[in-house]
Amino acid sequence: MTQNRRQKSWIRAFQASTGTTYVAARRRQHHWPALTDVMEEHERLSNFGIGVFHSCRLASTERRAKLAVEREQLRRNEDLVVSTARWLRDNITPIKTLTANSYGVKHLIERATGVYLPNGVLIASAFIVGYPFKYEQPNVQFGMSRRDLKRLR
Repeated sequence: MTQNRRQKSWIRAFQASTGTTYVAARRRQHHWPALTDVMEEHERLSNFGIGVFHSCRLASTERRAKLAVEREQLRRNEDLVVSTARWLRDNITPIKTLTANSYGVKHLIERATGVYLPNGVLIASAFIVGYPFKYEQPNVQFGMSRRDLKRLR
């Protein structure tokens, strides 16, 4: 059993928001999926976010080529993804209700840390940590504590 209250409350919140057992939630916190696993699971995840910029204006071959380039850029940002995932885990508690837009959260984190984040890096980090989500292309709605997000403003 953990003695760290913040860690324990995060595990309980993750357990409640995802419906998993306490042991599974604790294991998830200590053994995150790799960026490559997350990118396999979410095939349209890129450095831009979900999909590509102005995808409706592009032909399908152009869209696929641009997505491949954007996904490669995200792979190159793996260190930033991991550090952002750690920051998210330590500062923002998961909740069931999907209230946080990835683009807004990205700006809050940029102000708090002073580091530029592409939207896709934030989304990948949140997927790694395990926040509940729903696609709203090119952004994603996440279940993140409003109280924790207000503290960042």
